[in-house]
Amino acid sequence: MTESGNRNNHYPIIGQLALKHGLIEQKDLDTAWNASRNTGQPDRSFLEYLLEHELVSDLDMKRLVTASRAMDIRTKDVKFGTIAIEKGFISNGLLKLALDEQKQEMTRHKRSKLLGDILMDAGMITTRQRDYILKEQNRLRELHQAQKKQAGQPGQNPEKDSAEEPDNSYTTETLKGGINLMLPQDALAAFISKTDDFDDTISAQEIEEMLSEKHIVFGIVDKTLINGFIKSSGFKTKPFRIATGIKPQKPVDASIKYFFEADTLKVGKINKKGAIDFKERGEIPKMPAGEILAEKIPLVEGRDGRNVFGEVSTLPPAKDIKMKYGKGVKLSEDGLKLVAKVAGQPKLAWSGIVDVLDEFIAKGNVDYETGHIDYKGNVKIKGCVQSGFKVTGESIRAEEIDGGIIHAEGDLSIAGGINEAVIYAKGNVWAKFIHKSKILCMGDIYTTKEIVESTLENSGACIINQGKIIASEITSKMGIYAESVGTDRSKPTKLKVGVDIFIQKEMEQLKSAIAQSRKTLILSKEDKEKLELELKEKQETTSHLAHIQDRLLTAQRETTDKSAALDKSKDQEELEEMKIRLQQLKKKTATAEEDLNSNFETVEFLEDRLQKILETIKTEKGKLGNFILERDQLVDWAKKTPGNAEIDVTNVLTAGTTVAGIHSETKIEKTLKRAKIKELRFTQPGQDKEKGWWEMRVTAH
Repeated sequence: MTESGNRNNHYPIIGQLALKHGLIEQKDLDTAWNASRNTGQPDRSFLEYLLEHELVSDLDMKRLVTASRAMDIRTKDVKFGTIAIEKGFISNGLLKLALDEQKQEMTRHKRSKLLGDILMDAGMITTRQRDYILKEQNRLRELHQAQKKQAGQPGQNPEKDSAEEPDNSYTTETLKGGINLMLPQDALAAFISKTDDFDDTISAQEIEEMLSEKHIVFGIVDKTLINGFIKSSGFKTKPFRIATGIKPQKPVDASIKYFFEADTLKVGKINKKGAIDFKERGEIPKMPAGEILAEKIPLVEGRDGRNVFGEVSTLPPAKDIKMKYGKGVKLSEDGLKLVAKVAGQPKLAWSGIVDVLDEFIAKGNVDYETGHIDYKGNVKIKGCVQSGFKVTGESIRAEEIDGGIIHAEGDLSIAGGINEAVIYAKGNVWAKFIHKSKILCMGDIYTTKEIVESTLENSGACIINQGKIIASEITSKMGIYAESVGTDRSKPTKLKVGVDIFIQKEMEQLKSAIAQSRKTLILSKEDKEKLELELKEKQETTSHLAHIQDRLLTAQRETTDKSAALDKSKDQEELEEMKIRLQQLKKKTATAEEDLNSNFETVEFLEDRLQKILETIKTEKGKLGNFILERDQLVDWAKKTPGNAEIDVTNVLTAGTTVAGIHSETKIEKTLKRAKIKELRFTQPGQDKEKGWWEMRVTAH
């Protein structure tokens, strides 16, 4: 359906809309456009052709013209937003919010408000900035026309322009000449109305004098409108606004809007059991260079008010605020925005200074004061990751880990030791010692002192040339190198080499992710097909309803003409029948109009849903492609880096230690000094190599 839409983009917008809503057939659209495209004014000729050949009714054409104008405004406003971003007036996020509000305004009130007005009303841009962009687009005339239309022409119709209900509770007083005077409590307006005893010979001058006697001296309307009130018969049932004060406008203090989570240390999240998890403090943001970090919303000075008695209400001045910034941040040319000079973590200090750090730094321990750390960048911890707390990032550095949980997309470097931790790293792991921990790592694991009661699985080597491995289970694809393994009193150690547990587990997760992504794609495509079918049915219904409405309107005109031709003195009975028929036709036409409008809204709703499904399919295809690419790269890497089934112990290899390779394993029966173990294939003399056997060959130095 989308592909079809792309092919139809060369037609005028009206034609595209008519086809979309099923008001015209494709062949008729082609005929109309072919007959119009080579004229001096193809778009105008196209509309005239549609009407002249009755391919689209007058009523539907009015709808299509309205819709096309809204689309035109929307297109121009998207360009308006692009210019605003290029000039640094707003960010992408602000543009999206404003466009969403514009769409909601159209849905709620069936009118399109200019994007520049939405941004200006929200304090996101100034009047000068709005007019500057409109001038760039040659749209200032469009703005002035819209303002003129909105403002109307006051003073031409006193009944229309001045008749309204007071907007709050009011007091009423009867004046001479049969006039009621009504005053709201805030006295920002005065209303008059006629009683049954109204004297229509009264003059505008006399009414003004009565108002003056009541001390109403400010904002009184022109005498022309007062004379209109006197002559009009409508102000017995509705009040006439005869005086208008100036409503005070409260000052708005300047403020700063931050486009990142300014308070990353949240109190905590509610867990599934309903309790607060004080460890969960939210994700630490990372901003790209050039992104807007904060924007100052300028102050708006207040406006003193004045009531109809001429009394002035004075308001205090608005307060300004200064934008403060430090490392990695610059101020925009207009002085209203803070922009990241480098990619990194935005930070708001208590003093109000905004910095951008290319590395997240925790100055102390990771505990209840900091909560979990989740940062899309490097993380440096000048303390200990304490029990139960998680640290997620790229390369991670810390003083020590005591029961913490680490997920590093890069290297993990610990100055001290790792104790009772759970670690995942796609790089290398360095630490002085590892106690009672579980480590899953793609790179090498380096320690200098000891590995005790731990489970390590990595695609690289495990290297502890000057330390001991005690009561642990280690599986390292590229071999294990240690000073000593085991003690006489400890639980036996299990060593396995040449096997890549990390890649196996990654492949299992990718397999699951690929399967889930494919399932989502299948379901989304099924939803797309169902929605396209439903949309097609609704478009056909729209076309059918439009034809019904046209027939009803034609029947109304024929009935009206026939009724007018009858002799009122002779055809009373037939005239009465015509009157009843006309009423019925009008009722059916109103119902058809309502059904048609409802159907139009349903079509738009279904179009929006279809667009979201198409976006989901596109996103899911991207994710699936990434998963497959990552899987293929891992397979390729595994093939290019075969395992090294080797263990080298430079001092003591304790009896009871189990050693295994890819195909075989053995148990060390007696304590050895300076032992080297390698998995080798053996065959009998003259035997085919493929029919041999594997053995962990132990060699003492």
